Amino acid sequence: MTQNAEDRALPLTAALRDLNKLNTFVRVAERLSFTKAAVDLRTTPSVVSNRMRELEDSLGFSLMNRSTHGIVLTEAGEGLYRNCLEMLEKIDAYVVEERNLQSGPFGTLRVQTSAYYAQSVLAPLVMEFSRRHSGLRIHLSAVEDGSLSLEEGFDVIIANRKPASPGLIGHDLGAVPYVICAAPDYLRRSGRPKQPQDLRNHNCLLNPFSGHKEWPFNIADRLSHVPVEGALSSNSDAILLQMAVAGHGLIRVPRALAANALRDGRLEAVFDATSAAPERISIYHSKAKTLPAKTTDFISFVRESICAE
Repeated sequence: MTQNAEDRALPLTAALRDLNKLNTFVRVAERLSFTKAAVDLRTTPSVVSNRMRELEDSLGFSLMNRSTHGIVLTEAGEGLYRNCLEMLEKIDAYVVEERNLQSGPFGTLRVQTSAYYAQSVLAPLVMEFSRRHSGLRIHLSAVEDGSLSLEEGFDVIIANRKPASPGLIGHDLGAVPYVICAAPDYLRRSGRPKQPQDLRNHNCLLNPFSGHKEWPFNIADRLSHVPVEGALSSNSDAILLQMAVAGHGLIRVPRALAANALRDGRLEAVFDATSAAPERISIYHSKAKTLPAKTTDFISFVRESICAE
């Protein structure tokens, strides 16, 4: 390289090493607004605008087009944005790996699962994991299945169906046994169904997130779905359980959720234990190349604990 070429390269190299301006550019590219980027960066729109003008001057090409309708990245801007994201991902991965090596699990682990699974299965495991890692904070969020999402900042989701968040990786944790049951009073009034097809003549209490129109059965070693209808529905299995105990109809819920009511006679199971098809449950996390130790250790602990049962 000649001296003149080296001189011309210096400003470009300096521009790409100005992390403050590159960070500002990434935020502008994400928000497509100087004002919104300024709020995120806790500065003013004029400071953001000046940084972008100086960055473009140093690079020698335009990164974005500005108009009264907002900001649109140029082709060069799109290219720089993609390269910045790759660079930030590599830095994040390095930091995570180094922290994992030096300190193991740290920070706050945020776990999300359905209300019944949190109470019947996961709560004891979370307490044991916390005992083993005293420096780690853990938040266990119990919600209905339809609300599960990593977009709320959770590290791990445990669910019987894949959440809507894109780019998740799941690991199977096994089958969750289900039971179909009703209160003795309901069965006296409406009769006891003898086969799954009899459900067409019964009031079934429905959960739109776990089979609103059909219930799965193992019939002659084959999975079959039987249409069901009912006057009452809820996205909460706990509420449906209360309705069933009160004699309003039949429910299909995880056996663990109905265990106490079945034990003390408030509910009675219909059909045999193998008829109500189980559902698989999985533990989900983001597909990041390098996960923090709090996430990988927890996933391994849960998988080992549940598979050992």
